[in-house]
Amino acid sequence: MGEPILAIDYGTFRASAALVVDGQVETVREPASGSATWPASVFADGDTLIVGTLAERRKRIWPAAYRGEVKRDLRRETGVSLDGRTYPPAQLVTAMISALKAEAETILDGRLARAVVTIPAGYDPAGPLRRLMISAAEAAGFIDVDLLAEPVAAAWAPLGGANRPQPGDLLLVYDFGGGTFDAALIAYGPSGKHEMLGHSSLFDCGGRDLDQLLFDEILGQYGPGLEPLLNPPGQGEVFQTAARRTRHELIDFARALKHQLTEVSAVEDVFGPAGLLVGIDRERFGQLASPTLARTMACCQHLLDAAGTPQEKLGGVLAVGGGARMPIIADILEGRLGVGTDWPPQQVYIPPEPELAVVRGAAAWAASVSTRRTTAARPSPVVQPARWDIPGGSATMVRWLQEPGARFEAGTVLARVRLTDGSLFDLAAEAPGSLLHIHARPGASITEHDWLATTIPTSPVPLGGQRGTTPGNADLRGSGSGTVRRPSRHVEVTLRATLTGHERDVTSCAFSPDGRLLATTSKDGIQLWDVSTGRAADELPAPGRKNSVPNSCTFSPDGQLLAVTASDKTTRVWNVRTGEETMVFSGHKGPVYGCAFSPDGHLLATTSTDRTVKLWGVSTGKAIATLSGHRGSVYGCAFSPDGRLLVTAGAESILLWDVNLGETIMTLAGHTNFANGCAFSPDGLLLATTSNDGTRVTDVPTGTTTMTLGGSAQSCAFSPDGQLLATASTDDVARLWDVRTGAEVATLSGHSGTVMSCAFAPYGLLLATTSTDTTARLWEIIYTP
Repeated sequence: MGEPILAIDYGTFRASAALVVDGQVETVREPASGSATWPASVFADGDTLIVGTLAERRKRIWPAAYRGEVKRDLRRETGVSLDGRTYPPAQLVTAMISALKAEAETILDGRLARAVVTIPAGYDPAGPLRRLMISAAEAAGFIDVDLLAEPVAAAWAPLGGANRPQPGDLLLVYDFGGGTFDAALIAYGPSGKHEMLGHSSLFDCGGRDLDQLLFDEILGQYGPGLEPLLNPPGQGEVFQTAARRTRHELIDFARALKHQLTEVSAVEDVFGPAGLLVGIDRERFGQLASPTLARTMACCQHLLDAAGTPQEKLGGVLAVGGGARMPIIADILEGRLGVGTDWPPQQVYIPPEPELAVVRGAAAWAASVSTRRTTAARPSPVVQPARWDIPGGSATMVRWLQEPGARFEAGTVLARVRLTDGSLFDLAAEAPGSLLHIHARPGASITEHDWLATTIPTSPVPLGGQRGTTPGNADLRGSGSGTVRRPSRHVEVTLRATLTGHERDVTSCAFSPDGRLLATTSKDGIQLWDVSTGRAADELPAPGRKNSVPNSCTFSPDGQLLAVTASDKTTRVWNVRTGEETMVFSGHKGPVYGCAFSPDGHLLATTSTDRTVKLWGVSTGKAIATLSGHRGSVYGCAFSPDGRLLVTAGAESILLWDVNLGETIMTLAGHTNFANGCAFSPDGLLLATTSNDGTRVTDVPTGTTTMTLGGSAQSCAFSPDGQLLATASTDDVARLWDVRTGAEVATLSGHSGTVMSCAFAPYGLLLATTSTDTTARLWEIIYTP
């Protein structure tokens, strides 16, 4: 018998596994439910972690001991609290994988040592998330752990019927999962040799978000009947536990309605705890879901644009994940339903039971393990290994005197080592050549048998040079020897206040020009806070229609007006002093996200998923210009300090506009994923932009990237003195960077959810951050010696 392998698809909401033995695949079903998909939930029962359906059942008894969506917690630096005890997120993942492994071993009647675990394509190869998944599987008892990108696994999934992709086809994988959305471009190859050409992800977009929309719809329609259950009049843990229990049950109820709508066009059901008859049809569900699904299509468009692939070259779309069952998904992909993108009709492939496509594809990939091996290669006739006879047989590498790319003559000393007696010893070149690679770093222990470097013999053209260059010009080390490295600033950060009052994700914030007020937006409304006390000063009504969601806000330069963008395609302006709505800007054809007043207060810029930027006259309330140039949704905007330039950040590009001409003057390259935030430095010479792939700082006069800062980021802001850059991160923290050196000088920890936005007060060093944990925070920063 060949080596048995367990394929595992660990998702945000569901986990599944398939056992592979001698090419035969058997789905691992959950004993408690008989289902092929296990709820990816954990419940702490004393020292025991219970998972799956049993955890789901117990959450109604004691919600504080329950945790769902554990996969999202992997991005957090802090632990997860269950019934008063803190667990590392990886330990909760291990509990789920251990349960899958135990059931598979029961089926096998033997031990399993190898696993294939699927992961999102967006997990950075150099980041910690891949290592966390490997460690979690190893802690569950696996010895060998393969990682397989989910889109590649999906491409391996068996498809029913005769109509299926052929080798050479280019397919878009559309994976709408429970908590995330992934798009990937896959080149189909023979015998399963598929190649992923590119990918793009949304970490905050999935079936959970559609469940939340239905949850909100039910609250909007039946709020009076639910109010006593969700907000009980009594105080104490008993009442709070009852309220949490009701929220869990209502979100489960909303999810059940969504699933029923995949089979029927309208559904009615009774929410038991309140005795309410709730009804909804597909048309209304489509209206609720369209803005969310528009983001997935913009993500797909961004992927195609980044890969330079026109839509007409696609051989079709492979729709996987539980969301693929929803008729609205097929309608969008087949071009029958527009959601703000010119998406042409596509051949849509949907595997049987699409929620199991990834794990079944991973199992098929695992069955081909015998094809993923190689034998030792013959020595290259061009490159040459370099090793030296070392007195005593061993030494410690001190340093290399030549760097990769440098050409050398016979007798040139390439490296210096320290022998076991403490003396130094030089390693010289026997013949002329060029240094290609080094394999021993300073401080490494080496022996006379080690391959310390790779060289190539002398040729008419030195490595990296041009014909006719001299050996002295062939060095590829660069010309940075004259650069003076400046030390980074030191800062001390103190949490001044935590602003509580919102009940939903806090999506944006803005300080008033005098620094006395902070405005925050959330799905539950707009709040004004007194910065000096940290207390709520005023509350503005939610914008527009009943189901409209505010997205971002900004104060006018004189502090008298507050503009708020919303999902109902409008931007509304309030008088800050009176709280009265004074103006409504209508004209966009999609949800409006970004907004910014010009420094003189005469213009308001807004951005939208309709791919346009609009400039409005603040005094007249009329559109002055529509700026077209983006090919996807536009999320952020900012004016330069002199008001001459406007930057707009979108799904596929970042554009710099001449405000007077209304024309683009520059397209900023660099980001490979959604750009969402942007900010000019106070002197207007630098421009920072944020994206899932990190933060970039651009020199405005030349358009060149001067700095690349790691970590997925949602928003950014320069300090008033221009010395610091703050970024809001998806891993629950904000970061401060030294603008001169690019060094991270502080990590602001405390939020328990994604940090959505950040803003500096106009004077001093006070930073505001907002988060999906329903709070905003104020941080005081001081420079230290």
